[in-house]
Amino acid sequence: MARNYVRENVPLSRFGVLVAQLESIVTSASQQSPDPLLCFDLLSDLISAIDEEPKESILLWQRKCEEALYSMLILGARRPVRHLASVAMGRIILKGDNISIYSRVSSLQGFLSDGKKSEPQKVAGATQCLGELYQHFGRRITSGLLETTIIATKLMKFNEEFVRQEALLLLQNALEGSGGSAAASAYTEAFRLIMRFAVGDKSFVVRIAAARCLKAFANIGGPGLGVGGLDSSASHCVKALEDPLLSVRDAFAEALGSLLALGMNPEAQVQPRGKGPFPPAKKLEGCLQRHLILPFTKAWEIVKTLFTSSESYYYFSQAVQFAANGARSKNLRIGLTLSWVYFLQAIRLKYLRPDSELQGYALQVMDMLRFDVSVDAHALACVLYILRVGVTDQMTEPTQRSFLVFLGKQLQSLDVSSSMKIAGLRTLSYTLKSLGEVPSEFKEVFDSTVVAAVSHSSQLVRIEAALTFRALAEVDPTCVGGLVSYGVTTLNALRETVSFEKQCCFKDPEFADTNLCQSFALSLNFVEHSPPGGNLKVELDSLHGQATVLAALVFISPKLPLGYPGRLPRLVLELSKKMLTESSRNAVAATVEKEAGWLLLSSLLASMPKEELEDQVFDILSLWATLFNGNLENLLKRNGELASMICLLSTAIDALTAFVRCFVSPGAVNSGILLQPVMVYLSRYGSYFANFYFWCYVFV
Repeated sequence: MARNYVRENVPLSRFGVLVAQLESIVTSASQQSPDPLLCFDLLSDLISAIDEEPKESILLWQRKCEEALYSMLILGARRPVRHLASVAMGRIILKGDNISIYSRVSSLQGFLSDGKKSEPQKVAGATQCLGELYQHFGRRITSGLLETTIIATKLMKFNEEFVRQEALLLLQNALEGSGGSAAASAYTEAFRLIMRFAVGDKSFVVRIAAARCLKAFANIGGPGLGVGGLDSSASHCVKALEDPLLSVRDAFAEALGSLLALGMNPEAQVQPRGKGPFPPAKKLEGCLQRHLILPFTKAWEIVKTLFTSSESYYYFSQAVQFAANGARSKNLRIGLTLSWVYFLQAIRLKYLRPDSELQGYALQVMDMLRFDVSVDAHALACVLYILRVGVTDQMTEPTQRSFLVFLGKQLQSLDVSSSMKIAGLRTLSYTLKSLGEVPSEFKEVFDSTVVAAVSHSSQLVRIEAALTFRALAEVDPTCVGGLVSYGVTTLNALRETVSFEKQCCFKDPEFADTNLCQSFALSLNFVEHSPPGGNLKVELDSLHGQATVLAALVFISPKLPLGYPGRLPRLVLELSKKMLTESSRNAVAATVEKEAGWLLLSSLLASMPKEELEDQVFDILSLWATLFNGNLENLLKRNGELASMICLLSTAIDALTAFVRCFVSPGAVNSGILLQPVMVYLSRYGSYFANFYFWCYVFV
């Protein structure tokens, strides 16, 4: 009686006023349905008041507030209102008297056990509130996890997708809140519910909630799953990565990464309470190969097979089907890429494995490209993302230093594919920029990795090597002068080597007497063999690689803190002029040499101030005259170098574009004089394209 007298005579605080208003709304709900906006504002103010109110005042109004919130939830409030009501319920019990958690959970479970399918909003409100309480007090109410799981199974039979979604969110909160301390039967029932009903649900929001439940299982140590349960759930995640919706694929990719990280750390696997026997905690052997690497390579093979099948060109329906299968395979690869990243982040952040272990995983990631002989851009991009986000970004500085040497040694292997070299070189560049310096230990393997890649048979590898040189110059600007001098000297020497006329022949003697076949083979980059005394293709690859490196250095030099050497513009300009006007008599060598010359000129014009080259503007402009004055049709008939000529003309047009941007500006006195020959060049280039289409049809 004394306590009631004190409560009745205590002046109303802001919190008390809000509770009274909430009681009034609930009481009058039988005559008038509550206004959702009014309830939303009231509950928002109530949550703020709970945070500001002292515990003594909370205790005075706690029971009335709980009852009012419970009544609002079972009235069938809409989702925003029931969310705030659930949050308020958890906050007030957390700050006030915690003993009421048991009676409140019991009343919510009782309501849900008797819930009717005709009252989905009421059931959803109670479900969300129960999940909120598990999130705050899961460890104290673990005994009710089995009953909660049974309730969630019942709710999965509702037709309304939001009820099924709330059921799985309840299960997720209950799993994470209780950890691995509940009875084994509760976890067995929960896992059965997820795998049997949730992962294949027709609603995408329910499938996303199922993926989050699997991730919750992984976060609490997978109690009772063992290697069999982990392997089974990982397989379902891989299958779900082919889902048509991106949000579903992302959710299952995260779950897959978390499950595999747990499988690789048996010491983190939890044994539930209760009578056994339980499966022993073991490392999930071969899980990365089975669930990440093998599906990635299979999807890659499907994409290559589908889009090179001749049938897709003849049958429209099959072409559509092939395109759909190819798109699914690409989606699968993206999902596996995200799973790799989530796995590596969990290994490092959750299980606190040393970052030195990431090197071994990096090798497995790169190995997915071992059989990529054609350089699949999509697969390469996926691997690069994993190496950057999952590996390099998680390494400390000492580990990044050793990682540079580790990558360098891997790139020296003879069985490394072109795609692996590109991925390794790109990762080297990124790691160098992350470090901000060139470690002395890396300099020992630099020649056998980056320098050797400059002469690689693949053009893409040579370009990547040039970009690595550019990254090296950004990190260590003092080396630019020496690298430029070395590049110019090497290019002059290579020009002398290829200047002698060499005839190309092929391994197959049938090509020797057929000019058309020989031309076609050249356009497809068949292996050329020069007569005893040298290999023309190797020398041309080296020439193109050195020119690409020099172009990259020229482009980056003006942006470096130390600037560029004063003699660099003239030196490079004279070299590019010689390559364009004094090329080899051998047609194949001349094409490569001219392409390299245009590449150097384009880089020079795009990067250097026009004042450096202004006195030679007309000499530079005249360099295009020889190219566009020739008869392209006769040239193609004679050489058949269709692919090479396209590359040559494209590079020349790039250089011409750089020339216009460098020298032609609005209002300049000589703009008209310079633009007139440029327009002549472009008009001839347009007419050449008509011939290109014809010769593409003839040769290809």
